Amino acid sequence: MAVQSKELTVTYKIVPPPSVVAPSSLSQETTHRFPIISLPDLESKDGTDSELKRYYTSLRTSIAEARTKLGEELTAWRDAVGNAELGKEKSVKAEAEDEEEEEENAEE
Repeated sequence: MAVQSKELTVTYKIVPPPSVVAPSSLSQETTHRFPIISLPDLESKDGTDSELKRYYTSLRTSIAEARTKLGEELTAWRDAVGNAELGKEKSVKAEAEDEEEEEENAEE
C-alpha cells in the first residue's frame, strides 16, 4: 500500500497598527507546513485499520504542532502590539452594546 506524504499548511498575515515597531524576530507574513501521512487507499483491505490509525495519529500530531507554533507566534505579536489595539476593541464592544439596547427599545 503506497502512502504519499501530505501536509497541513497554515498561513497568516499580521497588519499591526502603524505606531507599532515590530521586532525583527517577528515576521508579518508567515507560512508553516506540518507533515501528515496520506490517507491510505480505502479500497484495499490489507492493513487498512492500522493505516487509518497511523493517518489520524499523524493528523492529530500535526494539528497539535500547528496550534503550539501559532500560539507562540501570535502571543509574541500580541506582546509586541501591547496596548495599541485596546481602544479598537472597546469601541467595537460599545457599538455592539448600543445596537442591543436599540433592539430592546424597538421591541417595547
